[in-house]
Amino acid sequence: MKAHFTIESENLLQRLCRQGTRVAEAIGRALDSFNQGNTLLAKEIIRADKLIDEEEIRTEEECLKLLALYQPVAVDLRSIISVLKINTSLERMADFGCHMAERTLNTAQISMPPQNEVFDFAPMQKEVLSMIHDTLIVINRFDVDLAHIVIERDNTVDAMRREHRIHARTALHQYPEHADYFLECHGLARDLERTADLCTDICEHIIYMRTAHIIRHQPSA
Repeated sequence: MKAHFTIESENLLQRLCRQGTRVAEAIGRALDSFNQGNTLLAKEIIRADKLIDEEEIRTEEECLKLLALYQPVAVDLRSIISVLKINTSLERMADFGCHMAERTLNTAQISMPPQNEVFDFAPMQKEVLSMIHDTLIVINRFDVDLAHIVIERDNTVDAMRREHRIHARTALHQYPEHADYFLECHGLARDLERTADLCTDICEHIIYMRTAHIIRHQPSA
């Protein structure tokens, strides 16, 4: 029984890694669509989200099957519970990718503000995509040390989001005729920040899986 459980749980983790790769690719392409104003790509990303949703359901069903068949305890139970939570976080990350793609469609229909008021998301996008990349490494290798580093980097993304919020508020007062653009940009900054939060959540679940330590809700050092 233990051998069967080990094989099936390893297969489950491999499935989770493949889902993580799909989600990372979807978010990267969603940001490309926004940066390029590529509405065809945006529509493709939105349609493809259905596949990620379906895989999330299949992985959850596999987790529940393992819980019912083997009734795991201790580290095995932590592993399955963590996979369940990571699976949900990955699906939510993909949802934010869809939000980004939808913003591509929305901004394609509105006028742009003066060039000096156009948002520069490059630094924030780079940081979030790097966090996603490292989070996938954490999942693949159960790298607890890297997980802590990713969690700390969330503070950088939070600061960037605050800067974009200030920019949006100021620009709204100066150029109210471009309110739709500024609101979409404010929304994109929020989507990126929430994606980084989900990377943090996943890393916290990996730390719990490997160490049994719950670090959620603890203040940053």
